[in-house]
Amino acid sequence: MPGSLPVLRSPGSRALFFAGVAVTAAIVFWAQSLRLDGLSVSFFVLFAHMDKPAAVCALLTLIIGAFVSDKSGAVPRWFGAHPVPVAVSAGVLLAAGSLLVYENHPLSMDEYAAYFQSQVFAHGHLTAQFPTALLDWLIPEGFQNRFFAVSRSTGEVVSAYWPSFSLLLTPFTLLGIPWACNPTLSALTLLVIHRLAVRLFQSEESAGLAVLLTAASPVFFANGISYYSMPAHLLVNSVYALLLLQSTPRGALLAGIAGSIGLTLHNPVPHLLFALPWLIWTATRPQGTRLLGWLALGYTPLCVLLGIGWFWLTKDLEHAAGALGDAAAQVSGLHDVARVFSLPSAAILLVRSIGLAKIWVWAVPGLMILAAAGAWKWRRHSACLTLAAAALLTLAGYYFVPADQGHGWGYRYFHSAWVALPLLAAGVFARCADEPSPAGFFEDIDTRSLIIGCALVTLLLGVGFRVIQIREFMSFDQQQVPAYAGTERRVIFIDPGFTFYGQDLVQNDPLLKNNAIRMITHGPKADADLMRAQFPQMHRVYKDRFGTVWSQAD
Repeated sequence: MPGSLPVLRSPGSRALFFAGVAVTAAIVFWAQSLRLDGLSVSFFVLFAHMDKPAAVCALLTLIIGAFVSDKSGAVPRWFGAHPVPVAVSAGVLLAAGSLLVYENHPLSMDEYAAYFQSQVFAHGHLTAQFPTALLDWLIPEGFQNRFFAVSRSTGEVVSAYWPSFSLLLTPFTLLGIPWACNPTLSALTLLVIHRLAVRLFQSEESAGLAVLLTAASPVFFANGISYYSMPAHLLVNSVYALLLLQSTPRGALLAGIAGSIGLTLHNPVPHLLFALPWLIWTATRPQGTRLLGWLALGYTPLCVLLGIGWFWLTKDLEHAAGALGDAAAQVSGLHDVARVFSLPSAAILLVRSIGLAKIWVWAVPGLMILAAAGAWKWRRHSACLTLAAAALLTLAGYYFVPADQGHGWGYRYFHSAWVALPLLAAGVFARCADEPSPAGFFEDIDTRSLIIGCALVTLLLGVGFRVIQIREFMSFDQQQVPAYAGTERRVIFIDPGFTFYGQDLVQNDPLLKNNAIRMITHGPKADADLMRAQFPQMHRVYKDRFGTVWSQAD
């Protein structure tokens, strides 16, 4: 009987175990019965066909975790005492994962757009330059002025996303190691989470537990090896909270600078939702008006340059053909911003419910329950309450964004506030010197031992299972390119009709310096006409169901 296990002797540990089993089992059955209606294909596939077996793995993790005992708290104490070696080790493992698991390949347009722009910056340019006659082949029409701002009159192209993440990527791109960016940001995040936990709970052991729960959660690994901007959002928002805890003009100024980077990483919504409770908290503190002034001073320069400036640049490119005047272009741009938000539909309610399930499945089992318990325990502690409010506002705010996330590991729309989960969960077992609280339902040694056991098992079993899943998914994606073995200068036409999101594989150097130029097919005749006009020296040398290859080879 589970109740006879040493780890499950307390009511709290038994409640966490059985609640975890019940929630995880419910997700398995839900994913099994889910239908595509109202969901994007990628979002449906990743949940129904990847998260379902991962939920089964989480069930196994709970069971094995009940046998793993660390009643002394030795593991969290070690993590808490050695944050730098833990962070460096995590960074090295994530970098290896970027190459060996993720194959150094931007999977989706959300990833590729930022990487593309970092290549533009690394070339010393502000915009890419494509031949105007090739625009519709080099950038699928559905991606134009959605993922990329395109000038049809000049051939200039930039990422439609705001550029701070691309700027963070640029030094790594210049060094030829763009795959190392997110592992580096993730390693730094572990150090910041450690520092945040020490500041909040004044306990090295609680800090170690927060770091362990973060490093062990598969979502931290998956985003850390990817090209998504999510690790940057997580790091910047964590730094933002840490700086505001100082309640000094210098801390507020630096928080504003960090916040301006967060606002302009790719779009402003993730940071806006996370920051609003912290702004309110800062305003209500002693000398709050002064601190807000320093915050505003920190926010202003980069928000003007990288936010407003980039917005104007993309709109100028989109309307460079003169179809709209400047005033009309600005009105159009404001209309685009307004369309980001709408009242939640039934489909969005379903999508956001799946998002909650994805948070559960991609974390250490039981983490969400303990985070809720930690938020309740520290509800009178203003900083912890603000952290919980930032997480809840991020969850609630995306109910008014009329889109599912498409591709992505875990629930991407919540990742900017994900830091709240390991911190508040670790807070369950903490005693804060300036505000002691009575023991709660989950605050016993057995419950702590159970969550540590689940974290250690997840670190091996859960992350290992996701390694296999992601590796297979990435390999499958790249196998959808025509299997031509030549290495000479060539043009590859990709047919999305026989692929899973094959249009996302149309990825090129921004100055077309890559040896293989990828294009989206417009049909055999249109492709042949284009090649005769633009590449008359090339002829078709290969064809399979994924597309054709043209080169000068015999």
